[in-house]
Amino acid sequence: MENSIKHTYHIGGMSCGGCVATVKNRLSAAPGVTSVSVDLAKKEAEITSSAIIKADTLQDALKNTHYTIAELKSV
Repeated sequence: MENSIKHTYHIGGMSCGGCVATVKNRLSAAPGVTSVSVDLAKKEAEITSSAIIKADTLQDALKNTHYTIAELKSV
């Protein structure tokens, strides 16, 4: 059984359900991503992956959009 890695990211630029759908679809297509959950109210995305994914890879998934992604630091 593979280990799943979960990270939460701040997503900038989202304002509606259409934004959520676009962000979810684009991040889901990134290599290694197994699932994506997006919360519009918190402007966050929880990404589950089978391996560590660099933030640059996730930002590339959002290229040509106005959305930004930044990893939230856990305390």
